[in-house]
Amino acid sequence: MDSSWKKVDIFTTSEGIEHVSSALYDLGHHSISVVDAADLKNLMDGKYGAWDYIDPDLMKLREVETTITLYIPNDEQGQDRLNEIQETLVLLKAKDANGTFGRLECALSNVKNENWADAWKDDYDPIDIGDNLIICSSWADFDPKERKALIIDPGMAFGTGLDETTRLCLEVLDHTDVNGFTVLDIGCGSGILAIGALLLGAESAFGIDIDETAVKTAKENAEQNGVAEKSVFICGDPVELVSETYDIVCANISADVILSLMSELPRFLKNDGVIILSGIIENREQDIIDALLDIGFSIVERNEEKGWSCVVAKV
Repeated sequence: MDSSWKKVDIFTTSEGIEHVSSALYDLGHHSISVVDAADLKNLMDGKYGAWDYIDPDLMKLREVETTITLYIPNDEQGQDRLNEIQETLVLLKAKDANGTFGRLECALSNVKNENWADAWKDDYDPIDIGDNLIICSSWADFDPKERKALIIDPGMAFGTGLDETTRLCLEVLDHTDVNGFTVLDIGCGSGILAIGALLLGAESAFGIDIDETAVKTAKENAEQNGVAEKSVFICGDPVELVSETYDIVCANISADVILSLMSELPRFLKNDGVIILSGIIENREQDIIDALLDIGFSIVERNEEKGWSCVVAKV
């Protein structure tokens, strides 16, 4: 066989994504992509916040079948991996008597770019954050100089530093004295905010997310950055599971989710604690500010980048 790659498209359903992804992860396939028609419905229903404009290309999601995509080498080793994937799909299908996970079949196509395995990494150059942090991948070869390297590989959980909302939060943490502080990260995703705070000197960090994959990824990233012993990541609802108070609370989630949690935020904070809210599309910023003021917070900082806002407040 030549040195090209095979693209493997696995057809499932929205309900099957977590189960198939988890099975692939157990087989060692950590870099996958997902296209899910339900994402469009969630977007239109406002699950990710209110939007004034939706790219017409996203409307094509109406016509797609939920698909998980990965790449394997077009060689003997790749064939072994493909056999494992197909055997796993057969086992999943046997357990799925009601067909909830869809047809669980895969389609193959060739990718002729012989440098694909490394070329996709070229988009992930190290990113300077403020004066002290630099976000980089585990394969990056560079000199961080005086900065603290925050190692995050692109993967299944949100938050790599390439997005504006994560950078806005990290920049606030970077210029905040976090030494000895405790941090709560609501909607932790990849764990990047909690880990960044720990690298900057925070005493401990507690991250929570409703996505089990995010929690698993956050734990792995904490281990990779040498801060696992100072961090805890759990899956669940912060209203039910957060019982302690923290010096800093970060929430990089949508405006609507932030508003739904607004009445709970004061009980998460210590006296003189600071809250950092991001993931807020610019035209929803005032809604967040008004809600914060209504429950007794004062606004200490507002930042914006490419239509996204980050609001910092304290009691």
